[in-house]
Amino acid sequence: MLKKISTILGPIILSALSFIISFFIVQPIAIYLDPSFNLLANRGCGKIAFSVMVLYQIILMLLFHSKPLLNKFLDAAIFSFADKGMLKKFLLFFSIFFILHATTQFIFLFLGFAHYNPEWGFFNLKLIWKISFAFFVVFLLAWSEEAIFRGMVYNYFNQFFTPLRSIFVTSFIFMLAHDLTNPLNLVTKNWKLGLGLFLLGFLLNLIFVLSGKLYISIASHMGLVAFKVLLRRAPFIVFASEEVLPFWVSADLRQSFLVHLFFILIIIILICRNYKKLVTS
Repeated sequence: MLKKISTILGPIILSALSFIISFFIVQPIAIYLDPSFNLLANRGCGKIAFSVMVLYQIILMLLFHSKPLLNKFLDAAIFSFADKGMLKKFLLFFSIFFILHATTQFIFLFLGFAHYNPEWGFFNLKLIWKISFAFFVVFLLAWSEEAIFRGMVYNYFNQFFTPLRSIFVTSFIFMLAHDLTNPLNLVTKNWKLGLGLFLLGFLLNLIFVLSGKLYISIASHMGLVAFKVLLRRAPFIVFASEEVLPFWVSADLRQSFLVHLFFILIIIILICRNYKKLVTS
């Protein structure tokens, strides 16, 4: 039992220690150059730099631990984009999840929990350029997160567990990784956000496992985030303050109980339809 645990966790612990050392070297240098820089930021340059450091550690770990797993990671994260019909599938899943996010926002708008903002501005070339660039950044962030959690973490644990158990473990890690300053907040004070992140990670894992293509989970992830980014640049929908919203509604859809129920329903359907595949090693 102990040997199995050390076999599973040993490479992860070594990689984590290597990352921590790198963090304490890079962070002070970066702060010296720019006092506002933070590797633990939820978005922006800090998050991009953090993701690059994690990907670097992953490649190092796989290079010394498992060449077959490294090849699997590279195939999922990079080479699969050369698949025939990739772009069509990518755009399809991006559109599906973009529309799902937009539909949810408009449902809340119709129910009176949000309102149309007539002063949001108007579309022009400058705004379109900003939105296009923001979508490109969203793609990079979605790609990096999917490469880390689906391309590496899931595939790593799937060496030892069934797909369904590996999905549970990966989704839990995915949840905790979204609050690196205090991960326990996501299972205590901010449990609604934690639950939303866990369910999102679970759904994205299922999409990856059942499709066999990382670019499909990337497209799904990107579609969900892209509409949120669009509203940041063009805030034509504004939610009421959290104090007056019912418990099942939130401006952050990851904390909305209604969205949680929708995710749970989709997850149950996918598991029931693919149960044999998900419990077979």
